[in-house]
Amino acid sequence: MGKKKKKMVTIKKEYQSAVVAFGNSGLPLGQRDDLLDLAIIATKSGDPSLLQLFEPLPSLEELQKMKVQPLLPVIEALKETASPGTEE
Repeated sequence: MGKKKKKMVTIKKEYQSAVVAFGNSGLPLGQRDDLLDLAIIATKSGDPSLLQLFEPLPSLEELQKMKVQPLLPVIEALKETASPGTEE
């Protein structure tokens, strides 16, 4: 059996063409690649008008993990290339 694929943030079909201006963009939600950021904003604020845009969302903690996970390999690579003596 393969690994279970992590659930991604999904906009409800009826809101795919809705425009919510955030993050310096006014593209329709169905064309955005930063929905995770909006999901975090919606969850933190508890704003029903934002929360209604999404299929059921995971917890704030899970959303934040989804945001950080792709950065971990980059951070590790930067650590490996750091000059000796720069670590504290």
